[in-house]
Amino acid sequence: MKRSHTIIIAIVAVLLAGAGYELWHLYFHKVWRGQYHVSEAQAKNPMLAATRLLEASGHKVRVEPVLSYQLLNQLPDGVLLLSRYARPPDERQARLLLDWVRRGNTLVMTPDWVGDTEEGEASPADLDQATDPLGKHFGVAMSGRSRVDDSCRIDPLETSRREKRAAKAKAGQAQNNDGDDGEEGDDGDDGDGAAGKEAEGPARLVCLNAPGAANTIELARPSDTLQRFQGKGPAPLWGDTYELAVLVYGEGRGKVAMVAVDAGDSYFDNDALRQFDHAELLLLLAGQSGPHAPVMLVQHNEPVGWAAWLWQHGRPVVLGLAALLLLWTWSASRRFGPMLPEAATARRALIEHIEASGRWLWRLPQGRALLLEAVRKSTEKQLLRRLPELHALGPAERARRLARLAKMPEAQVSDALLGAPAKRAADFTRQISILQQLRAHHER
Repeated sequence: MKRSHTIIIAIVAVLLAGAGYELWHLYFHKVWRGQYHVSEAQAKNPMLAATRLLEASGHKVRVEPVLSYQLLNQLPDGVLLLSRYARPPDERQARLLLDWVRRGNTLVMTPDWVGDTEEGEASPADLDQATDPLGKHFGVAMSGRSRVDDSCRIDPLETSRREKRAAKAKAGQAQNNDGDDGEEGDDGDDGDGAAGKEAEGPARLVCLNAPGAANTIELARPSDTLQRFQGKGPAPLWGDTYELAVLVYGEGRGKVAMVAVDAGDSYFDNDALRQFDHAELLLLLAGQSGPHAPVMLVQHNEPVGWAAWLWQHGRPVVLGLAALLLLWTWSASRRFGPMLPEAATARRALIEHIEASGRWLWRLPQGRALLLEAVRKSTEKQLLRRLPELHALGPAERARRLARLAKMPEAQVSDALLGAPAKRAADFTRQISILQQLRAHHER
């Protein structure tokens, strides 16, 4: 056998052995591989981890998908946590929630977003345009402030993310520089500077020193933070260092906690609860109404419609009006005696007969003359009664005098009084109209 054939056979054998090894490990060798899985309960309840944690801490937890108006009127005492998916309460809901808080309960919610505002440039007018009654009541809203908590340590997660982005941008720029000329390399230096600049000044956490907390609570800084408007509400009882993430207000014997959220998740969602001290914040807020106070988690809320409000506050009046309406309908629908025979068809109106006669006369050879002559005689009779001096005037002079008195064109008046019936419908209608105007002018 030739040496070349031996080499080819050896190469094929090596390839087959390698393919067999890979196929064995791919199809026949069983190994454990981690796979991300979301349970059905977790998909239905974004705060499932919070529910389990509160129950393990001695709180009785109740999860409600929607805060309806009926439930809002029968809220049990304890803690109410509105999810980030719930819209801001409307006016009626806000009044009921504040009454419930004043009895010694705790409300945890997120205020409405009012737009980007720079530090020190927030305007109270921005809050007046918001649709959040509770936010207006306490003078707080969500905004895109850029301030960080320099009293707290650097966020290691955000630092790692920025370093990865900077390294990736730098590697991509280096690849571009290898294939570009010297002029384009100058642009690459700018890109390196931008990447390095992004990695500088990493975001810091938010620190909270709350009454009753054993240690400083560290929270992730949300992209949108709380914004408190001076002079637009009471001063908070306590909050984080720069009032970026948590503000707790007193209301009667209860408390209202305003907590900032990100667009992606909140501190109490399943993925974010295990980060930093978010779980400790949840337990701290849940204990504001007692160490084992019941907690209600609400995922959504529905606006209070006028029908629900009327049914809740005016039910006796609504039922009474409904009963009266049914009685009136029953009395109006009853029949006494035999059915009346069907009424004969109503006779046609007089104007229909006049219109039919006019159309018939218009089609006749001398019909237009009959119609015009009838109107002329009626008009001349009226004019001679109002203006006796017309008896002494001839037809042409009479037409000129009438045109001058009525301030109308002499040619049209002469045509209406003396001319032949027009053949066109528009001209004939104008002759009739001129005669009617002369008559109306002298009937005043």
